[in-house]
Amino acid sequence: MKTNLLFVVSLFLLASFCEREVHPNKNFEFENETFIYLHFKTEQQCLDAQPSDFFINCHSELTFLENNQVEIILTDIIWRGEYQIIRNTIIINFHNNPEIPEGTLVFQILNNSKLKKLDDKTIWKKKNGESIWD
Repeated sequence: MKTNLLFVVSLFLLASFCEREVHPNKNFEFENETFIYLHFKTEQQCLDAQPSDFFINCHSELTFLENNQVEIILTDIIWRGEYQIIRNTIIINFHNNPEIPEGTLVFQILNNSKLKKLDDKTIWKKKNGESIWD
């Protein structure tokens, strides 16, 4: 009897320590959403930093598309990849992308309007409206 009770209690303890995976799409929907990381605090600072012979991007941009597709602009090229959401993490895979030689970017979902890019700890905010400065 004691052995059975000990087994049941152990089972409950073990189950309580196991991490439960919640299907993330119930909590986080990113399809057709765009997140940006501003390289300058204001539009004027970005304009003031521009050299005369080319244009420096003011931001990086991440857009979630249909069918787990994603587009990202890190410098001045649009790269397309595939993403999956596991718990509070977004894993993006790219093929033949020289800007991302490892082929993978990982973002932590902070909430529905903020993502944290884990390699450089930058915070990407959901784009609202047409301007990146909103």
